[in-house]
Amino acid sequence: MKSTTYSIKVLSLLAMVLFAACDVEEFPLMEERAQTGRIVLSVPEIQLFTEGGTRGEGDNVVNGNIADYTYILKDKDGTPIQEVTFDNNGAAIIPAGTYTLTATSSTAQDEAPWYQGTSDEFTLTVGGSESVSIDLDKPKNVEIVVTFDDTFTTLYENYSVTIGTKSVSANGNLYAMPDSEGKVSYTIKGTARQGSHVTDIPAEGTP
Repeated sequence: MKSTTYSIKVLSLLAMVLFAACDVEEFPLMEERAQTGRIVLSVPEIQLFTEGGTRGEGDNVVNGNIADYTYILKDKDGTPIQEVTFDNNGAAIIPAGTYTLTATSSTAQDEAPWYQGTSDEFTLTVGGSESVSIDLDKPKNVEIVVTFDDTFTTLYENYSVTIGTKSVSANGNLYAMPDSEGKVSYTIKGTARQGSHVTDIPAEGTP
């Protein structure tokens, strides 16, 4: 009988310890959830490249897709705080505070039009909701349209144009990020055809 009583006391004590542990563990989580609010992102507006490779104007301004970008929350000093993931309604739960939000294209700068923009500063209160908009405007990179003239292809073979790590050896497009002066460096290569009376090239320059 003594052993039975002893077992019950141990189980009761264990239950009390577990109950107390649960209280201590859950309280900070509840407190943490109470320090958040909700932001709702407007669909970013972007300007597309025109067919000729120039940046779009007017009718080429369209609504972007929220899922095509990564979003970084930054404090008032511009220090990155965390990446933000939005749901299908463009909403996200973040800690209350004063921030800006930066959107960046998920694609590489040399693969497609590449956008980046930052919202105005906003303050989110505990339990509050704020609308956030980001104007992505024009692409930060440029599209280079490469066309090999018939005169050139008559004189050269095994030719190519290279920008960064990307090359084309037929008419096509390349994307690149201009330098601080708005220029893009490229390399042209070609092997002189037999009897063409020209010499092999490479040549470097800026369009």
